[in-house]
Amino acid sequence: IKSDREGGAWYPACSNAGDPCKNRYKVNKNTDDTWHCEKCGQSSKDCVYRYIFSATISDDTSTTWVSVFDDQARVLLEGLTADELQRSYVDEGSQGAYEAVFKKAMFQDWIFTCKVKQEVVQNEVRVKTSIQSLHKMDYAKEGRSLLNSILAM
Repeated sequence: IKSDREGGAWYPACSNAGDPCKNRYKVNKNTDDTWHCEKCGQSSKDCVYRYIFSATISDDTSTTWVSVFDDQARVLLEGLTADELQRSYVDEGSQGAYEAVFKKAMFQDWIFTCKVKQEVVQNEVRVKTSIQSLHKMDYAKEGRSLLNSILAM
């Protein structure tokens, strides 16, 4: 998990939970310590932090980089919100505790559903993969599913 982005593995998002923002759009800090959202045009004294980071996932066939966004990151990090992690990182300044959160999620077995799309950026073709959903591996359930698939042949 690549969590070493400058400023943390999160971004400040609009605190407006309604349309059009729905706590997704990035906000910028004003000189008066308020946060301004370009999408809805509102300024607020607070923002909501949301996860955004990259990770490498692999199986027996290959390895790929994926983008991890807030909903999936909270599952991966056992329910810890970006607000909670950001507060503890900034307030306590503990780099070790911050890194421990991500290390705990590493080298675990997960089932991922990913979205893959191809983009052309400056005449260069790039493949972008993002996680849509994930859940912990349940070996008994996966074994039954494979057995049922084989029996259905």
